[in-house]
Amino acid sequence: MSPIVRFQFAQPIAVLGDLHGRLDLLDRLLPRLRERPLVVLGDLIDRGPDARGVIDCLVERGAVGVHGNHEEWLLAWLRGDGLDDWALKPKMGGLATLRSYGAVGDTRSELETQAWRVPCDHRRFLESLARVGDLEVMGERYWLIHAGIPVHVSLAGVLFDGVVQHLAKHHPRELLWTANDPEAMPPIDRPIIMGHQPRAEPLDTGDVLAIDTGAGTLDDGRLTALLLPERTFVTVGL
Repeated sequence: MSPIVRFQFAQPIAVLGDLHGRLDLLDRLLPRLRERPLVVLGDLIDRGPDARGVIDCLVERGAVGVHGNHEEWLLAWLRGDGLDDWALKPKMGGLATLRSYGAVGDTRSELETQAWRVPCDHRRFLESLARVGDLEVMGERYWLIHAGIPVHVSLAGVLFDGVVQHLAKHHPRELLWTANDPEAMPPIDRPIIMGHQPRAEPLDTGDVLAIDTGAGTLDDGRLTALLLPERTFVTVGL
């Protein structure tokens, strides 16, 4: 799959912030979104208790979108590339994802061979997620980038409307892993929709829309959806 995938909609949609296995919050949010198509920004799994339930729901709703840094270890494991020890660290929270799929054991050697527990439709969904989304909603264009534009990478000589393509080709890891301050990002050719950086409230700077409200990270974390084309937020908590 190309690192940049086009998503085009002729009707209103909802973009979901980082879910981190919080099916309880997703269940509270969905009734407020009605039947809008769902677009995800990645970090669907880890830390929260029901990654499997989250993926089940997204598959059923026909969601599309991009993956985050937390999906990288799972995708590698499903490809047969081995289970990354980092996934099992408490900070990453991958053990919660494995438990949601019924995996038993606590060590990498015990868990390594249990990728068969992930259903085929979940695998297909995860493999379909892009690194970058080229999103159009009723004529308005956005970039879907899990971690946003890396503020420490030099863009000297890069054309204004070629920034994302340049980063996807030369700095792909930075689009998933770097901690970027939305307010410090340079404006580019269209607004960026990002997650990755948990914050108490969603943010719209005009150039960046940041919608990770800490579902799996902050003690009082909530889940946010961005409604497009209205460009408004819906947030739920427990």
